[in-house]
Amino acid sequence: MTDPHHPQPTPYVLDSATRADLEFDRLRTIEQVYDPGTEEILTQVDPAPGWSCLEVGAGAGSIARRLASTAGESGRVVATDTDPRFLRNTAHPGVNVIEHDITTDPLPPGSWDLIHARSVLEHLPDPESVLARLIPSLAPHGQLFAEAIDVSTETLAIAAAQAPDRKTATAFLEFATAVHRLMTLAGAHPELGSTLPVILAAHGLESITHQRRHPLVPGGKRGFYALTLARLAPAFQDHGLLDTTDGHLSSLFDDPSVVFPALPIGAAHGHAPAVGRRQ
Repeated sequence: MTDPHHPQPTPYVLDSATRADLEFDRLRTIEQVYDPGTEEILTQVDPAPGWSCLEVGAGAGSIARRLASTAGESGRVVATDTDPRFLRNTAHPGVNVIEHDITTDPLPPGSWDLIHARSVLEHLPDPESVLARLIPSLAPHGQLFAEAIDVSTETLAIAAAQAPDRKTATAFLEFATAVHRLMTLAGAHPELGSTLPVILAAHGLESITHQRRHPLVPGGKRGFYALTLARLAPAFQDHGLLDTTDGHLSSLFDDPSVVFPALPIGAAHGHAPAVGRRQ
């Protein structure tokens, strides 16, 4: 029985079963916006032929495919998602795609040289418990690289300062603040990107690095913000978080000549100890 004083979280705000017609295109825009930063850190990670790599919540699969190209025939890449249909649509012969819920299902067997997760942990009820499951499966000196949204007040202010003018900064802050409130209502963690380094250190990882990113992205009717607004507009309206009926945001987000900061993301990376690991 549901306790009226402790309401249950609403479902994941970007459940791929909702507006699935938009989801693949939205996932591809995420890749366009965030892949360059992910690739920059992967260059530092320096995956090599023969590596075993686990990609958690692989979305449309661009990073899994990149890892498979590097790991080669002597390595292996496992890409997981609760809804892997978009992965199967863009299959790579070196990627083993499995339908998997990282919160409840047993981990794919293996000792991993690299585990990567982007834009998934922040949507889970208890991301730290998931990280606590993943980290012990790293090989000695294996690496974990996690990326999560960070729409904290401090980070949004920094990102908004990069907007080209006051109008776009105001639209960015209005939208990002609504995202923060909606994620909170859903039981998600909209500031996880800022706390990842502390979590990784608490679970025994070493040589931890952290960075925040908010690249500038253009508008456009099939762009990052237009597609995300289309997905979230019903939830914004239902919860009274943002009035999307007057078109003031969609007209800006649809305009390819307007540039916005992307929703900020925090990236943390660390190594397991070379011998043994913290339990």
